Amino acid sequence: MTELTTSRPDRFRRLWSSRLWILAAVLGATTLYSGVTIIHDGNQRVLALGLVTQATAVHASALASARLERLSLEAFAPAGPLAASTPGPGTGRATIDVLARRQREGQACACRDLLPVSHFFHYDVASDALDIVAVDTMGTAGAADSAPPSAVLADLARQESNASRTVSNAASHIVADPRIGRRSIVSLAQRDDRGNALAVYGMVVETRGALAALFARPPQRSAIDSAGLTRLDSLSLEVRRAGGERLFGQIGPGRAHAIVQLGGPLRGLQLIMAVEPTRVATPLLVPHTRGRLWNLGALLAATIVVIAIAAGASRRELLLARARSDFIAGVSHDLRMPLAQILIASETLSLRRERNDGERVSLASSIVRETRRLMALVDNVLLFSRSGAVALAPTLRPVPVTEMLVEVTEAVRLAVDDAGQTLEIVAGPALTVMADGRLVRQALVNLVDNALKYGAPRQRVRLGAEQRGAMVHLYVDDEGPGIPAAERSTLFEPYTRLAHDQVSERTGTGLGLAVVRQIAEACGGRVWLEDAPSRGARAVIALRAATVTEPIATASVVA
Repeated sequence: MTELTTSRPDRFRRLWSSRLWILAAVLGATTLYSGVTIIHDGNQRVLALGLVTQATAVHASALASARLERLSLEAFAPAGPLAASTPGPGTGRATIDVLARRQREGQACACRDLLPVSHFFHYDVASDALDIVAVDTMGTAGAADSAPPSAVLADLARQESNASRTVSNAASHIVADPRIGRRSIVSLAQRDDRGNALAVYGMVVETRGALAALFARPPQRSAIDSAGLTRLDSLSLEVRRAGGERLFGQIGPGRAHAIVQLGGPLRGLQLIMAVEPTRVATPLLVPHTRGRLWNLGALLAATIVVIAIAAGASRRELLLARARSDFIAGVSHDLRMPLAQILIASETLSLRRERNDGERVSLASSIVRETRRLMALVDNVLLFSRSGAVALAPTLRPVPVTEMLVEVTEAVRLAVDDAGQTLEIVAGPALTVMADGRLVRQALVNLVDNALKYGAPRQRVRLGAEQRGAMVHLYVDDEGPGIPAAERSTLFEPYTRLAHDQVSERTGTGLGLAVVRQIAEACGGRVWLEDAPSRGARAVIALRAATVTEPIATASVVA
C-alpha cells in the first residue's frame, strides 16, 4: 500500500528538491568565490597602490624641485640681483667671495637652511675664464686645490650656458656628473634680456647631503601629507643618475615601486619611490568594472531565487510526507474496519450461529456493503496511483444522467442505511452528458460517501443534476456544517483534509476529492465546492451536455 501512495510525481518532486539544493549550494559557493575574488583582488590592489605611489613620487619630486630653487636662491642672494648686463673685470670673483663668506657665517650660526657647499665658482662666458673660492679657508693653503678639476667645472658651466632658456633668466640646476665623483654642482646662469648667457655662478655640493636636504621629510606638515595619499614616514626612495647609478637612498628588493624621470632643476636625475601598503593614509578603493559587479549581482540573485524555490519545495515535501503518513494511518483504519466486519459476519454465517433468516440476510448484506466499501477504497487508491504514472484515457460517450444516478444510489444504498440517513435523487428531464460512465459513477460515489461521512446525523443527502447552458451540473448536497470558502480549493489536493477532521474520530485517505478532480478533468469538465441552497455544502461536477434522440424520463428516488 505504501508503494501505491508513492507515485512517480512524488519521486520526481523529491529528486527535483534535492537537485535544487545542490544547485543552490553550487551557486552560493560560486557567488562567495566571486565576491571574495572581486573584493580581495590582489592585482587590482597592486594597480591602485602603484597609482598612489606614482602620484606620491611626482608630488615628492615637485617639492624637491621647489626646495632646490629656494635653497639655491638663498645661497646666491647675498650677491644681490644678478644684473642682466655685461659684468666688469673682477666682478665675478668679488661676488663668489661674498657668497663664500656668507656661507661660512650661516654655517657658524646655524640660523637658516643651507646646502652642504664646499666651493663657489664663477664662469665668464665671453672670456671662458673660471674662478673658484673655497668655503672652508681654515685648512691648509691647498684647500682650494681639493675642488673638482677646473677643466671639468668649466666644461659643466659651459654646458649650462648653452642650455635652453627657461621661464626665468635665473634658474638653478643640479648636475651630478661622474667626473666629479661624489660631488655635484648647483648652477645659476646669468643672462641678458635676450636670453644669452653672460656668466654662470655655481657651487660645489656633496651629492648625498644635498639630496638628503631636498628629499628628506620636512619637520612641518607638507602637501604630501595634507593631500591624504600617504604618510610621510612610509616613503622609501632612491635617486639615481640617468645612467642608473644610485646617488641617494635605497629600496629593498621585491617591493613595488614607481619610477619618475625628474625635470626642471632636477633634470637628468631619476626618482624611484616605494610606499608600504599599510601606510596609505586613505584606504584604497579598488576600482571594479561594471560587468564584474553585474555578474556578481546576477549570481547573488540566482542563488536567492534557487534557495527560495528549494525551501518551498522542501516545505511542500515535508507537508506531503506528513500527509502520506496520515494517509497510511487513515487507509489502514478504513481497511481494517470493513475487513473486521466481513470476518465477523462470515464466521457467524459459516458456523451457522445466526438466529433466524432475517439475521442471516442482515449479515449477508453487511458483507456486501463492506465489500463494496473496500472496492471503492481500492479503486480510489489504484486510480490515483495509476494517474500519477500515466494520463487517464476515458472513453467518452453520451451517458443518461438519471440512469447513472440510479446506479450510484444502488451502489451506496447499504452505506446510506447503515449511516441512518436518506439519499434523494433530483434530476431534470432527458439530461445526458459526454463522459465515461464508470469513472463518473466512481466520482459521484466518492462525493456521496463524503456527504455521509461529514454531514449531519439523520440528514437528507440530495444527488441531483441540472443543465446550465452547454454544461450539466451533477451535484451532491449535504446538511452538514459546510466548508470554509478559504479551504475549498485545497481539499482537492492529495492527502488533504480539513484541520478539524484531522483530529476527529472520522478517518479517511484524503484521496476522494483528488480522484474526483482527476476524473472530472479527464472527462473535459471541472469540479468545485460551494454552499448548498439551504444549508451545508454542495459538491458540483460540471460536464458537457450531449444530445440524444430518445428522451429520458424524470426520476425521483428516495433511498
